[in-house]
Amino acid sequence: MLKLAHSVRLATILALAAAPVGAQEPPADLPVTPNTKLFAKIERAVIRIHSIFGRPLHPVIGTVAPGGGWGAGLGYTAPGRGPWEFNAKGLWTLKNYQLAEAVLGYHGRRAEFEGYGRYRDMNRLDYFGPGTASNLFNRTTFSLKDPVVGAHGKYRVASWLALGARVEEMWPRPGPGKRLPSITGRFTPAEAPGLFGASRFGRYQGSVDVHLPAASGDGFYQGTKSRLTYAIYDHQDAELYDFRRLDLEAQQTLAGFGAHHRLTLSGWASTSMTDAGQVVPYYLQHTLGGITALRSVSDDRLGSDGTQGTLRGYRDLRFRDRNLLLLQAEYRVPIWGPIDATLFADAGQVTAARSDLDLNDLRRDLGFSLSVMKGWATAARVDVGFGSGEGTRVFLSLGGLTP
Repeated sequence: MLKLAHSVRLATILALAAAPVGAQEPPADLPVTPNTKLFAKIERAVIRIHSIFGRPLHPVIGTVAPGGGWGAGLGYTAPGRGPWEFNAKGLWTLKNYQLAEAVLGYHGRRAEFEGYGRYRDMNRLDYFGPGTASNLFNRTTFSLKDPVVGAHGKYRVASWLALGARVEEMWPRPGPGKRLPSITGRFTPAEAPGLFGASRFGRYQGSVDVHLPAASGDGFYQGTKSRLTYAIYDHQDAELYDFRRLDLEAQQTLAGFGAHHRLTLSGWASTSMTDAGQVVPYYLQHTLGGITALRSVSDDRLGSDGTQGTLRGYRDLRFRDRNLLLLQAEYRVPIWGPIDATLFADAGQVTAARSDLDLNDLRRDLGFSLSVMKGWATAARVDVGFGSGEGTRVFLSLGGLTP
């Protein structure tokens, strides 16, 4: 509980620092007490911090990838040029994860576009073996450098329909982990395809997004989102790792039992397809577990209610394989001011064969979260998950600061 208290305190402070606020003096007809003086000092400090982070050249606080811990660096946001924007940042974490990223974007009324380049150096990512039956005690680590250059865009055909595309070039370089035991000492290429050697991939992806908003009023139905994505991964070296991937996501929001309560039901299914003699490298397989995963630039899932978390009662990157199924339910309740509480339940599995995806042998967890809201968006969130047989997990995420 001490760890949770520290996480909630850090989430609240950083969320307040990121939120636009204005200085307010106590009303003249109220007595000035030591408490009001303290509040005024805290408010002025938050305003100063926000002004620093709001400058074109500003400090950056965040994470690079699972296991890398928190870090700091510098970011640059070019002054506004209409629908065009440019952002760049560099980040170094306490565990020696490194990130350099630059993004040029256009965000119009119907069309969106981003061109990007990114370099990540991650030295101790977890690998437990393939499948949902993988053993926690088989935990190993691997390192991964994954430079990528690419572009993605979206065009809104109608208010409820958008078509998207992504093209990128990737140079993933996996290696032994910096923390023992290393993946190369415990697993073979049959258990971890693509175990040795650098590779080069082209990724060519198309997507369809459907968003059916809620009707006017406070009806039970609060909107539906769904996304269909088809991607081709072209291995451009020895052509051993060519594969295709199909993802389907859906999110349904319903009104709860009280004012501003809501129930969110979501699902995600993913399957990978290969020709004879081809395999999916382990470092490009989707994962379940925790709140973060290894994904490309601006490559978020629909997710659940304000989170990218999957099986939150388990470690980040806990389960991975060619095929995946995830089901989630969350019930959100306003607590006080910008603070919301959520009860959640997750269930999912990963398999080598698509035919093995079913509702049997699912990994399950229950948990709760506390969120600091910035309007309708989640500025900061602490998730506490209880997974079967693997203890309690606590995760902190901050708006756009987590990968």
